[in-house]
Amino acid sequence: MRKVKVSNPRYPHTIKIVRREVPDRYSEGELSEQIVYEGIGRSYTDTTTTGDAKVDSNKRKASIPVRFDEWDGLVPMSGDVLIAVKGNIAEEWEVKDFEPDNNRSVVYGQMNRNSNM
Repeated sequence: MRKVKVSNPRYPHTIKIVRREVPDRYSEGELSEQIVYEGIGRSYTDTTTTGDAKVDSNKRKASIPVRFDEWDGLVPMSGDVLIAVKGNIAEEWEVKDFEPDNNRSVVYGQMNRNSNM
């Protein structure tokens, strides 16, 4: 019998959390982004999809290998944007909350299923 080695890393995705600052309509500034986190992680669904005939939204989670007390400076906040790259697919969703969990941080969010699919 031939053995096949299975590769199943704990954090297989690339995660980037950005804070976008949009200038007001009277200033001549441009959209600016601050990087809150960039590195490895795992993005997954929270198995709840809601919507109507026009827009479906899906609750999402991301596990990031940073302890809650190890965040330097910026921390994920509601309104930030999380970009998860899973192979050839990139998802973009809005952060709603984050909390500590066993030597990692879990980020909660909501993805509009019609905007970037």
